[in-house]
Amino acid sequence: MVKNEKNEKVYLGIDVGSVTTKLAALDEEDRLVTSLYLRTQGRPIAMIQHGLKELATSLPPQAQIKGVGTTGSARYLAGVMVSADVVKNEITAQAVSPFTSSLMCRPLSRSGGRTQR
Repeated sequence: MVKNEKNEKVYLGIDVGSVTTKLAALDEEDRLVTSLYLRTQGRPIAMIQHGLKELATSLPPQAQIKGVGTTGSARYLAGVMVSADVVKNEITAQAVSPFTSSLMCRPLSRSGGRTQR
């Protein structure tokens, strides 16, 4: 995890599935600032709330969230809860990510239990 104290702008991604809830914050240069992996436990609302509170504690104090995107089976629910700028299904997110990510040699996401590269 990279904590860039100089860069205040961060972008938040939330993936809420039936089994896991994942949150990640990236800086303007697509570097990971912080991330969180939780079990959804059949309670997506509670896990989104918990995840946001937990993630906030590991962001730099001057961080400003400039954009939010959601995906996963509860993407619309998460999108409403956080007033997301973008709500996309996992297939679309996976199709676009290799063209916008420098993490192409690591797994980008999981869909239905299978790691997508």
